[in-house]
Amino acid sequence: MLTLAIDMGGSRIKMGLVADGTVRETAIFPVDSAAPLAQTLHEIERWADTLAERSSVRPTHVGLAFPGIVHKGKIVSCNGKYAGAEKFDWQGWALERFGKPIDILNDAAAALLGELHFGAARGAENAVLLMIGTGIGAAAAVNGHLLEGKHFTLGMLGGHIAIEMQHPRKCSCGNIGCLEAWAGTWAINELAHESPLFDGSCLRRMAYVDYRAVAQGMEQNDPLSLRLFDGAVAALGMGAVNLVHAYDPEVVILGGGPTHIPSLCEKIAAYVRQYAWTPWGTVDVKTTENPETSVLLGLHARSLM
Repeated sequence: MLTLAIDMGGSRIKMGLVADGTVRETAIFPVDSAAPLAQTLHEIERWADTLAERSSVRPTHVGLAFPGIVHKGKIVSCNGKYAGAEKFDWQGWALERFGKPIDILNDAAAALLGELHFGAARGAENAVLLMIGTGIGAAAAVNGHLLEGKHFTLGMLGGHIAIEMQHPRKCSCGNIGCLEAWAGTWAINELAHESPLFDGSCLRRMAYVDYRAVAQGMEQNDPLSLRLFDGAVAALGMGAVNLVHAYDPEVVILGGGPTHIPSLCEKIAAYVRQYAWTPWGTVDVKTTENPETSVLLGLHARSLM
């Protein structure tokens, strides 16, 4: 079984050919999720051709992870990213372009599947995942099955659970006080520019303030960087505790690019140990074992189910 796996992130797309739990060939390229969908599909097709040239075996399965609400292989809502995706004929496109049907999953759900089958959650039946990136994705599995719910959002809106009422920031979803509005990369950038410390901060030289920029600022003991980091840790810790209380997992998995910052994960784990109400014992908090490929591996795992 060889899977052509496509991970449509908020700012870049990762693609890979996956077999036997191993990502054999990969391609990563930047993307503008606000650009016309046809432009993005052209890039996916171009890179799929490149991957095919590197491999002597044709894919037997095509999977796509999407940053939105997905139900039974159909995109229901895309929340401002990749406009028109919910109306696009994905099956027709895949059959014409790859000669195969396409299996579409929510991106966080795919990442959790990848970690359950091939990564940090191996052996667990009950797990939750927080995916930290442009937005905050979430997914939950109970008794070995991904949760979905009547309206296809069960476990997947952990990034849109409100955590703040004193300063209710507007979120991209339309709600106020969401975890994402305090810890998504887009929110970190906004918070930096809104701060009175910004003009005197080293972050002022950055074209875009993301977690990497904040980590660099912390190395210079920059007050704004330290404040942004502490705020994000508290927000993500609250979000993780909310998921523990909601879904009673054995393990909380943290994923996404910012988890490359060791102190971020360590402080979130400490927050969960301190504040989660778990009389039966401590819930494990782990980072994704395959941070760059867990989504790709999850799409492959799906093809084996």
